[in-house]
Amino acid sequence: MRRAHALLGARIAFVLLTLGFAWWGFQGRWAEIGDAVARIGTTRLLAASLLTSIGLGLTGLLWRRLLGALGIGVGVREAGAVFFVGQLGKYVPGSVWSFAVQAQLGRRYRVPVRSSITASSLFLLVHTFTGVLLGSMLAAGGVVATPIPAGWWVLAALGSVAVLCPPSIRMIGDRLSGQGVATVFGASELGVSCGLMLAVWTCYGGGLAVLLGGMAPLDPADLLVAIGAFALAHAAGVLLVIAPAGLGAREGVLIALLSPVAGLGPAAAAALVSRVVHAVADFAMAGIARLAAPSRPRPTASGGSTLLDESHRAVDA
Repeated sequence: MRRAHALLGARIAFVLLTLGFAWWGFQGRWAEIGDAVARIGTTRLLAASLLTSIGLGLTGLLWRRLLGALGIGVGVREAGAVFFVGQLGKYVPGSVWSFAVQAQLGRRYRVPVRSSITASSLFLLVHTFTGVLLGSMLAAGGVVATPIPAGWWVLAALGSVAVLCPPSIRMIGDRLSGQGVATVFGASELGVSCGLMLAVWTCYGGGLAVLLGGMAPLDPADLLVAIGAFALAHAAGVLLVIAPAGLGAREGVLIALLSPVAGLGPAAAAALVSRVVHAVADFAMAGIARLAAPSRPRPTASGGSTLLDESHRAVDA
């Protein structure tokens, strides 16, 4: 009972901490946010929020699939409760909080700690480098205007392909998971993962384009600019690990890449409101996932917990 109370207190403290850091990230900018929201309008704001939430939902499916590649089967609701609540850790400065929280929450559903950390690491890798790959291809093709020569973007795209190929993912997964666990990640898994992330970047970029369209006239082709800009900006935010949720880095890259299309003012406003939309969607998805989570583990199509529970018991202890 004492341990249960301690865990409950820790979870409440974690949520309050993430809320505090998220609020701190917007300090001094609320008037600017209010002006931008008024210009964008309620309809566009709701549409952008819906697209962003769909994209977030797809990332949860990707995390669950990567966990399955390690031989750990969990239900959709269980995976959502672990992934989306743990993702709030990105609002705390540092790069380990999401991993730590997801590992702790996963224990409730018999997910070995090391497997959870491995799945989260692979998710971060796939999430980031699909963004680099997509953004680099659009930049190399001249869709996204940057001062960087196209040749450098081609190299970035090729490097991303090398990281994302199945042998690389399997090697990284096997090194992280240990215990003789073999990561099952082949061409079909790569195709599904990249397909999910293409849909994610399309949703995120579409939401950004909706916001931008409320302040500046856009052509249909500018949707590709928004998708590529967001993918590159998100990757930059992830790589700047000391910034909570990429604060500052993401907005800077977005403004630089969107300004040639929409102008400096609209690009800055859209980048700022996009940050707010993503923060609200993150907390909303975490709340919904937590409320929908079952109170105890349920059998899954793959038989619930696997023999890996036994092989990882020492790690969990």
